[in-house]
Amino acid sequence: MKVLLNINLLSLIIFSLCCTTHNQQQIAIERVEVDTFETKLNTLENAFLIDVRTPAEYKKGHIRGATNIDFNQVENMKLAFENLDRNQPMLIYCAAGGRSYKTSFLMKEMGFKQVYELSSGISGWKAASKAISIE
Repeated sequence: MKVLLNINLLSLIIFSLCCTTHNQQQIAIERVEVDTFETKLNTLENAFLIDVRTPAEYKKGHIRGATNIDFNQVENMKLAFENLDRNQPMLIYCAAGGRSYKTSFLMKEMGFKQVYELSSGISGWKAASKAISIE
């Protein structure tokens, strides 16, 4: 009886580990360099691009197609994220990578499945001579 109980317990543990590993494989929260970020931007279907800088920073130049959601307005940011599709690929950036890095953790906590964060921010984007939009 004890052996049967141990086998059942072991089976349950193995099943739990398999399910956990499967779920973890479905979540992609990655900090990427400029070229990878650009590739994701151009190839991911239905990707949503987010600039987490202030509106004043955004107006000085941003990556074309970006939506500005100010990191400094945390409650507004959370409300904006509530309205987004958790399964849609998200690409985020800030000035140098600090705010977007923190935002990626928030998005993970909120259940987003694919978040790609530009490690060097828009400053790295500019340094790599990538296009900037002023709209």
